[in-house]
Order: sequence, then C-alpha cells, then structure tokens
Amino acid sequence: MTPDDALTLLMHGNLRFVNGNLRHPRRGNVRRAELAQGQAPFAVIVSCSDSRVALEIIFDQGLGDLFVVRVAGNTAASPLVIGSVEYSTVVLGSALVMVLGHEECGAVEAAIDVAVNGTEHPGDLPAVVAPIAPAVEHALSLPEDERLEAAIRANVRNQVRRLSAVPLLADRVEKGTLMIVGAQYHFHTGRVRLIDGE
Repeated sequence: MTPDDALTLLMHGNLRFVNGNLRHPRRGNVRRAELAQGQAPFAVIVSCSDSRVALEIIFDQGLGDLFVVRVAGNTAASPLVIGSVEYSTVVLGSALVMVLGHEECGAVEAAIDVAVNGTEHPGDLPAVVAPIAPAVEHALSLPEDERLEAAIRANVRNQVRRLSAVPLLADRVEKGTLMIVGAQYHFHTGRVRLIDGE
C-alpha cells in the first residue's frame, strides 16, 4: 500500500463514521485467526490517550489495521513513542504515520495553565506537559479564547516535525514509502481534519 492509499483509506473510514455508515470491517473470527500469524498495519497513529478518541472506531477500521501509540497530549517526545513508531514502519511496514490531536485537549490546557498561571502539577504530570510547552509559547500572544485551539494545532505540527527528523523515518519519507501527517479530531462532528505544516 502506498502512503497516499493509506491516507485515503483512513480518511474514507472517518467519513463513514461521520455519516453513520460504519462497516465495522475485519473484526470477526476469521480476521482474528489471520492475525494470530502476524500483523501488517497500514498506518501508525500517535494519538492522545483521551477516552473519547477511539481510533479503530473513528476511522472505521478493523483488527490489525492500525498500530496505535497513545500518550496524553499526543507527543512524540519519549524514545518509547519514537521507537514504537519506528517499529511499525520499519518492521511491520506501515505506510502512514498520523499525529492526531483533538479539540479541548486536557494536556494542552494543563500546559497553558503552567505557562499562564505558573501552576505546579503533582507526580509525573509535569512530564506530560513539558513537551507541549513550545506549542503553548507559540499561542500565548493570541487572545485567550484562541489560545487552546492554536496550541493544539501547533503541538500536532511540532510532533510531526519531530518525527520527520527521525533518521529511520526521514529515510522512508525521502524514498516515498512513508508519509507523516498531522490531523485533529473534532468531538461534535466526529470529523478528522488534516493540519497543514504552516
């Protein structure tokens, strides 16, 4: 599958979800038995851990179609996240990497709270917020009611740039066997919209 084919397949599945025409593909006993022999997901998605963003559902995909890496704030700051993306592309042959943010992201809200109010979060929560800080800095000059949306989008772009600079991934992008894109999920409509690189 080409990267363009993978992106088309993913976005067509999301359109089915938006329109309420779900096919629930490749989820039966036969598919389960096939996957016992191995996997070949066509896409890897770095997504937020938010419970409302269930990837196989919002993209109407089946077992073994998506390699999912979920972390609060959909950041690719950890070697574990980057290594997981590398594994899916290099070993399993995924043709597409999508960084998927979403509206009203609590991790981005927390990062804004730190930047604006100096809030100190307990435990390991600062490790969740820290990789989002550069996106928040980008948005602080905007009116307060525009900051969250701008920071969410900037964070997605930053993570796409980070992954695009990873040598194993960059090599595949250069050869045309991999595409890395950013997108945002909208709760009210269910729509996933691509985010340009700006």
